[in-house]
Amino acid sequence: MDTIRVGVVGLGQGRSHLRAFQFLEGSRVVAVCDQNQPLAARVAQEMEVERVYTDIGDLLADREVDLVVVATPDHLHGPHAIQSLEAGKHVLSEIPMATTLDECKRIVALTDRTGLKYQMGNQVRYAFCLRDAQRLIVGGDLGEIFYGEGEYLHDMADIVSHRKADHWRIHPQTPQTTLLGGGPHAIDTLRWLMGVRFVEAQAYHAQQQSPWQTTHTTVAIFKADNGGVAKVTVSYGMVRPYCLYYGVYGSQGSFERSRDQGGATQETTNYFYHSKLAGASRMIPVTVPNWNNPQIARRHALGHGTMEIEQAQRFLAAIREDREPDIGPREAARSIAAGICALQSAQQGGGIVAIPTFD
Repeated sequence: MDTIRVGVVGLGQGRSHLRAFQFLEGSRVVAVCDQNQPLAARVAQEMEVERVYTDIGDLLADREVDLVVVATPDHLHGPHAIQSLEAGKHVLSEIPMATTLDECKRIVALTDRTGLKYQMGNQVRYAFCLRDAQRLIVGGDLGEIFYGEGEYLHDMADIVSHRKADHWRIHPQTPQTTLLGGGPHAIDTLRWLMGVRFVEAQAYHAQQQSPWQTTHTTVAIFKADNGGVAKVTVSYGMVRPYCLYYGVYGSQGSFERSRDQGGATQETTNYFYHSKLAGASRMIPVTVPNWNNPQIARRHALGHGTMEIEQAQRFLAAIREDREPDIGPREAARSIAAGICALQSAQQGGGIVAIPTFD
């Protein structure tokens, strides 16, 4: 397959993916789709995309499309990914993979049956500030991992304060949830850092409501398959700058992100400690690029730095080489099922919920 032809559905976050695929050799965006026709037409003109659709069914009927990027509202990711796979398209989906366990299972079954490739787009796994840390952790440098923390803290005012009351993120029937909204960035990335699966969840919602009457803050505790534990906090009402924090703790050492992180193109600080460092009494700061890979030209930086570019590049390679994508259907399902089960626990006021393994 010389050039992989891409269709992008949903032109909010979808525009970052569109630009990523347009920048890369070996891929070309040939179609865009959004219910907002003027927006779709404008984006298509700006990015030199040939065809414009307002209905996903029309895009899926386009035989020129090989790969579909699903960047629609959260509650539509599962149905749209399933439709795309049933239409014979590879899929790169924004987080979450889906919002129900049944949808996760259907996506796994469809990829098993068809051989099509599916990737959940958690671009944080491609963050320059985390990749070296992940290699050290999984390589055993911190010893046996027994605890991890992940936090997605985002005052949503910058996204929804100017929106109408029927916007999907704050609509009473389809509000963006904590653990399936920004939560997968914390859950999936923490699992990847720790090198574990989560097998049980217990969670609680703060009783306070956000200014938009949506869930304010959720805290979840996960039991890992190696006997360790993890805590994930997601907040949309915390009065502080945006923060995506991780900490991983092992028998030989520890890793922590700074909670004062800066923008995508800025530098940030990670902290390490190791038992072999005789006499060390404080965490050791390491200054690294934040979300940008400095090896990629600055002009290619998108909404999340260069992470979408690297993610798209890796997914294209998985299709061409017929190998499992970095966050393939089972890997994605294990993370999203953890969020779904934790939400179930929180909605019932706590209690342990077992998480499917998708083996």
